[in-house]
Amino acid sequence: MRRGRGYKWVDRELARMDPDTDWERMISLYVGHRVPEFALAMMVYPGTMRMMRPGHGSATLAHTGKLETRPRRRFEDGNAFLMAWMVDGLSSPAGRGAAERLNRMHLAIARTTPHLPGNFDDVDDFVYPLVLLATSADRLQTSLGLPGTSANMKVAWHRWAQTLFRLLERESGPLAGEAFPEDWDAMTEFALKFDSRPYEATESGHRVATAMMEHFAERWFPFPLREFGRDLTRYLAGEQVCRLHRIGSLTRRREHAVRLFLKSAFLAQRLLPDYRRPLPERLRQNRRRSKSSPGERSSRRTG
Repeated sequence: MRRGRGYKWVDRELARMDPDTDWERMISLYVGHRVPEFALAMMVYPGTMRMMRPGHGSATLAHTGKLETRPRRRFEDGNAFLMAWMVDGLSSPAGRGAAERLNRMHLAIARTTPHLPGNFDDVDDFVYPLVLLATSADRLQTSLGLPGTSANMKVAWHRWAQTLFRLLERESGPLAGEAFPEDWDAMTEFALKFDSRPYEATESGHRVATAMMEHFAERWFPFPLREFGRDLTRYLAGEQVCRLHRIGSLTRRREHAVRLFLKSAFLAQRLLPDYRRPLPERLRQNRRRSKSSPGERSSRRTG
């Protein structure tokens, strides 16, 4: 792919591509050169809270303990999978290797937790995270009254999620022959139905969700703004998730403040230049800076 140049170059490159054949390159370009690390965190932490609404999901996360005891390491490890799948691409050795590694991890955990049967065997528990990764940005932006994902990117995101789904395995075998939502609209419908199911509160869900919320606030906001960071997590997770995991709720005024912040951030994103350095490189630099200077938040956009 020809390297884009100029102030806003990603859209020009995407416009030249066919989502039916170039979807992998489109996802790589968009995520690699449009997405800041903060946006990744806003997706991963609240998204994980949504994914673990089924009690067996939160029980597994609580059993591994990583989100509670080493949340930053958990975030970095998760980022490594996402970068392999989104930026390197699902057809690349890195992308396929990451899928194989995740399959081995899931199977190893399943084998060592006989007291948590079936935690890696429900097909919907594999469909929902991929649907959420593909559609969450669109759902958030449209809920704020902003333009959502373009038609071509919707096709690309669906192809990406469907392809990754077929690379994964559940405890009882590969998912390649299982059904996945047939298009973008089917993915959004699946997410709405999954979100509307009745779920039971668990102590493990409360512990893990609280740990994730606290880490997000501490990682991204200075001390005087930590409560705003928690409110941002609550807003992104949604009222139902907050109630289920017992992590607090938002007043109307605090919700308005969060919405104003998010709308301002998205509007700024439309005005700021596209990143020249890909997201994996920026993540590595930010990780090094955080180790040497905890106050450093992010690299310069045009660096």
